[in-house]
Amino acid sequence: MNNYIGIDISINSTAIFIISNKGETILSFTNKKDNNIYIKELDRCGVKISTQNRQKSEDYSENEILKLKSYIELSENIISEILNYIDIDEKTYCQIEGYSFSKNTSSILDIVSLSTLIRRSLYIEVKSIDITIISPSSLKLETCKLVYKPVDIGKKKPKLKYVNNEGISGGSFKKPQMFRAMVEGNIKSPISKMLNEYKHLMERDKIPNPIEDIIDSIFACIIKKTEIENDIR
Repeated sequence: MNNYIGIDISINSTAIFIISNKGETILSFTNKKDNNIYIKELDRCGVKISTQNRQKSEDYSENEILKLKSYIELSENIISEILNYIDIDEKTYCQIEGYSFSKNTSSILDIVSLSTLIRRSLYIEVKSIDITIISPSSLKLETCKLVYKPVDIGKKKPKLKYVNNEGISGGSFKKPQMFRAMVEGNIKSPISKMLNEYKHLMERDKIPNPIEDIIDSIFACIIKKTEIENDIR
């Protein structure tokens, strides 16, 4: 069986979903404390949670070096954990959500730094790996296509549009719509039951971390797995 990996990289809450012959595994590298209600619930679901505690300094130069050291350590820890849950002798397909350029400049530069280290380590440590980068808008649209049936809006010729049950276009999905797609699409994962128990969160404007990043990593993985198995690249 192939290894399938979905990764949503975030400075504060990187999430990884893995499907392999070793089972389904969710990894979360977060700055949330273990007394956080959602961390407790995710832990109950079997999510492998690693808490980050990065050192900071008021000195600009020193703080930049501290960030670099923490990103190196984090990327090494991420790869080490991934290797525990894949079969290294099998082909590996990894889909990573790309950068959201709506973020502020400082934040996007930090994410680029961390993401580059993770991508490099994946190429070095995981043989026979096929990495694809999916843009945030494409991940949203492909999620919509995966879960909802298209609507024909053509007048003379068929013209398909992908929207959810609320009429929101797939490419315009925000975090609540991604959460809703997990529930309405009955997407199977180790946190399926939890999401149904907390589906009231779909009504919020913001989904709490690390849940939102885990959802994106699950869809990144399942979309890639569906693509490969149906040979629709």
